[in-house]
Amino acid sequence: MKAAGAQSGGANVFFQPQDQPPAAPGHEPTASYKIVTRDFLKAMGTRLTMGREFNERDNQSATPVALISETVARRYWPNSNPVGSHLTVLARVYSGQNSGSARPLEIIGVVKDVRNRNLWRPESAVYVPFEQNPVPSVFLAVRTGVLPRSVAGAVREAVLSIDKEQPVNRIRTMNEIVSETYGAIRFPMTLLWIFSALAMVLSAVGIFGVMSYTVSRRTREMAIRMALGASRREMLGLVLQEGFLVTMIGVALGLAGALGLSRLMGRYVYGISSTDPLTFTATSLLLIAVALLAIYIPARRAAGVDPTVALRYE
Repeated sequence: MKAAGAQSGGANVFFQPQDQPPAAPGHEPTASYKIVTRDFLKAMGTRLTMGREFNERDNQSATPVALISETVARRYWPNSNPVGSHLTVLARVYSGQNSGSARPLEIIGVVKDVRNRNLWRPESAVYVPFEQNPVPSVFLAVRTGVLPRSVAGAVREAVLSIDKEQPVNRIRTMNEIVSETYGAIRFPMTLLWIFSALAMVLSAVGIFGVMSYTVSRRTREMAIRMALGASRREMLGLVLQEGFLVTMIGVALGLAGALGLSRLMGRYVYGISSTDPLTFTATSLLLIAVALLAIYIPARRAAGVDPTVALRYE
């Protein structure tokens, strides 16, 4: 077991950033409100980017503190360091019910954004320490170096050794949670991947066929050139050069069209940008290689034919 931490159930918070004019009623800044133990962020792999994390000194007798996500920091402190500033919690809302009052919190750090229900939009989040905000029920997160299911029994026993009356249920791995949450997205994305792969294969086959046919139609021309003294190497170089020029024009037009459509595809990809350089480069190189291969094979075959035989055949 590498790390373990706990988080309370879901809630939203309305807050007022320090040194900013109050928002109009109904338009106050909102964020997900997360009550966490000190090791929760470590267990979830959420990295600190600025300031410090919670520690044992952040208890009931200390100044109330909070961590904020990068999205909150960029939105409400765009040109300054939010660490050391404050935000005032106006209300905590559980299931539409107000369960809190105005409360200033000192911002001690900024953490990486987390994508929860929406993969394409980072979650605005405010984290507060469990020691300053105790709640009756939490979710326990455990990071392990082995198969998660293999430590489920040990985790249950550890919790019951502290409190035998404490219920421990709904033990799930992160893969199971992700599958349940995004299962509806994975199927159409898998279909999109399959159709994209088929489109790539069909494009490669089409390019190979067209270029092979084009070069084979030049057999008579190549025979005449060799009859007039051109070498086979020169003929191969000439055909490859001309074919490469046509291929590059086609790749350039294709890239221009792909970049033009990238904004439409931006909302359907996650983890990479819609103009991912690696994807564009790999696809272009593959199509160029297929085109050159389609040019080289028939050109080499045509260049190996005796000129008198080729001319007599034509």
